[in-house]
Amino acid sequence: MKKISKKKLTELNKLVSIDKIRKVIQILRDPDGGCPWDLKQDYNSLAPYSIEEAYELVNAIEKNDVKEIKNELGDLLLQVILLSQIASDQGDFDFDDVANEISQKIIRRHPQIFDTEYKMNDLPQDSWERIKNLEKSNKKSSLRNTLDQIENNMPTIIRSIKIQKKAASLNFDWINKDQVLKKVDEELNELKEALQEKNKKNIEDELGDLFFTLISLSRHLNLDPDQTLRKANQKFINRFNEMENIVEDKKLKWHSLGLIDFKNLWNNAKKIKKRLK
Repeated sequence: MKKISKKKLTELNKLVSIDKIRKVIQILRDPDGGCPWDLKQDYNSLAPYSIEEAYELVNAIEKNDVKEIKNELGDLLLQVILLSQIASDQGDFDFDDVANEISQKIIRRHPQIFDTEYKMNDLPQDSWERIKNLEKSNKKSSLRNTLDQIENNMPTIIRSIKIQKKAASLNFDWINKDQVLKKVDEELNELKEALQEKNKKNIEDELGDLFFTLISLSRHLNLDPDQTLRKANQKFINRFNEMENIVEDKKLKWHSLGLIDFKNLWNNAKKIKKRLK
């Protein structure tokens, strides 16, 4: 590892935007004097960082923190540039290939905008899914093991949504939310039966079925289940924080409180949060 020359630093500082960050990464990945950490990275080692940065961006968006959104977008872009540079070093592809391919994909999936001869009168999201499915069908003609093609290493809720959407694209889906609600009741009853039997494997199976059906319900309600759960998490945190504030203000001892005390604290915290909305 060595410092770059003043001449190269001057040249670097003349660059702007995407050209500058690409050059920075090229310098860090240079075998002759680059950064040891950057040089030893590969696709697998950066995968966890990519997931982490994506979630941090989502967190900033949900907080509506514009400054933080900008910072997290930069961190996520860093992962894209670094992974692309690794690919380039290995002779796989480079950032230009990535940018060109996504540009062509976006153009292809928006025929209402970019195809002057496009005649179909469908909604953008409908044409997007139709063209996406057509692209995939051109790659594989067999219908066998269709759902096995869905990536296994993505977050579980997202994978469940993809599984359900893929099945729905093959006309295997509930017609409306009322049918899904009926299935939720059915799965809940089966879970209760498993609990009575005290069979851990059956309990796990039925609880999993209930989770999967609730995700399907979210989909039919046009709600993102992951975002819905994150909001529920934050709501719980906010109310729990308020409970702690009440205990602190009243000079109570947390560990001496009983179940009824906690129930009353929770209800009071709930009322306070509703008034603050």
